[in-house]
Amino acid sequence: MYELYNNYFDVKDEIMWRVAIYVRLSREDEKDEKYKGQSESIENQINFLKKVVQNKGWILVDTYKDDGYTGTNFNRPDFQRMIEDIEKKKINLVITKDLSRLGRDYIETGSYIEKYFPSKNIRYIAVNDNIDTFDKKNSNNDMTPFKSVINDMYAKDISNKVRTAMLTKAMEGECIKSFLPYGYRKDEKNKILIDENVADIVRQIFRLYKSGKSKKEIADYLNDLGIMTPLQYKNENTNYFNPNKNNTYKWNSTVINKILRDRIYVGDLVQLKYTKVNYKVKKTVKVPEKEQIVILNHHTAIIDRSIFETVKEMLDKQMNEWNFSGRKKHLLAGLVFCKCGSRITYNLNHGKFSRCICSSYKKYGKKFCTNVHLREDELIKKVTESLRNNITKYLNMDDLDYSKLRKNANEDYKKDIIYWKKRKEDVGKIISNLYEDKLSGTISLDTFTGLIKKYEEQKKECIAKLKSLEEKLKTIKSEMSMKQEEIRDIMREILSFKEINEDNKSLVFKLIDRIIIDDKNIYIHYKFDISA
Repeated sequence: MYELYNNYFDVKDEIMWRVAIYVRLSREDEKDEKYKGQSESIENQINFLKKVVQNKGWILVDTYKDDGYTGTNFNRPDFQRMIEDIEKKKINLVITKDLSRLGRDYIETGSYIEKYFPSKNIRYIAVNDNIDTFDKKNSNNDMTPFKSVINDMYAKDISNKVRTAMLTKAMEGECIKSFLPYGYRKDEKNKILIDENVADIVRQIFRLYKSGKSKKEIADYLNDLGIMTPLQYKNENTNYFNPNKNNTYKWNSTVINKILRDRIYVGDLVQLKYTKVNYKVKKTVKVPEKEQIVILNHHTAIIDRSIFETVKEMLDKQMNEWNFSGRKKHLLAGLVFCKCGSRITYNLNHGKFSRCICSSYKKYGKKFCTNVHLREDELIKKVTESLRNNITKYLNMDDLDYSKLRKNANEDYKKDIIYWKKRKEDVGKIISNLYEDKLSGTISLDTFTGLIKKYEEQKKECIAKLKSLEEKLKTIKSEMSMKQEEIRDIMREILSFKEINEDNKSLVFKLIDRIIIDDKNIYIHYKFDISA
């Protein structure tokens, strides 16, 4: 191709061309078959374009290279550096190997070529596409918009292929996460393993929250001990690139909350929780839970599932957070509500709780709700007595309601299995009918080919869905069935209950759903059946 250089870019003027060579290569381009063997590496692009510049006798001001950046995003470091140099009038000619190296988004690419570059009097050349914006006689310039659209379509196709590949891997149970949450690591075969260096920190976080500590208190405790944060640990032990690596990091409530809610710690692999808006926009949106890919009991758990579920419910009810600007927390915080539906607050007198007050009454007065006159010590006494009486009278292992939960979960999966089996049968009948129609000449070969491909894909989807659901149904039974020893431990803890204190706060939470106060009367809603 080098012998053709003299035939290119014959703009007859006396301008001194100060050149910016721009090169780019995305990870997708490196992997794609289209570019294999075509010398698309950054180094080869630079060498190729330098020869063009030398051949024409132009002045090379600088080379700008973005390695590993997609063409649909123009917020690339060296591309933006080049734009800054254009604004400073350091360069007046931008050259790339082809149009796709400049970008693959046809709207933004067109905006630069047709608006920005002309407004700055910048000449643009794409060598292999024979585009030269200053050559008015060059008919290839008219093809620029069409080539940009083709490049855009290529980017979309690559994006779809990547998404499909990731979805397939996720459904097959392969971990597609680049970095695992704090407490886990991957081996050379991509298997998820417990990182014993920090796993005990995770266990401690769950223990502390379950015992009544708030997220802020846990964060302060870890900071006081000088424990490295998850981000710091990732910086030190992986190849994770963090642009703010030198910043000072502290444990905080957000980090603690993220750990406490992550199902990976009970052995479940949850993937594709977020997705990009589209292939041009980096912004991600959360995927509905039903559409996320979940593999139950995928790897070794750090946290027992019963503890995780207890903590989750405590988080949902903010039991450990209802402490009013850092003041002393009430033993029943998060469980007690007024008859109007508002939360109950607790007046402090000399550091001790004195009486219960409806938060809405406290804020809006009698127009919204009547005051709650129940003393705090009366509340604790009545709840304690009710708990002791009902534990003795009603509670046994079956009343922990795990069997009911298991039955409900099984029913949900069975309904889905029945649906997909029916769908598979229907698709099978359609495929069978298509073959008959083809043999009888009712439909053409082209029509048959198009339809059979469509329904074969649907059949594969049905088979994949059924396989996934059947595996989930199989594991849900073991997941929802607590080990006998765990049940015995819980029962021993329950039967030894005497009074409510900080140590058994999570036990009270396991047994009581909510407490309603109506003046001096209380109504306790238990999680076990007391209707018999």
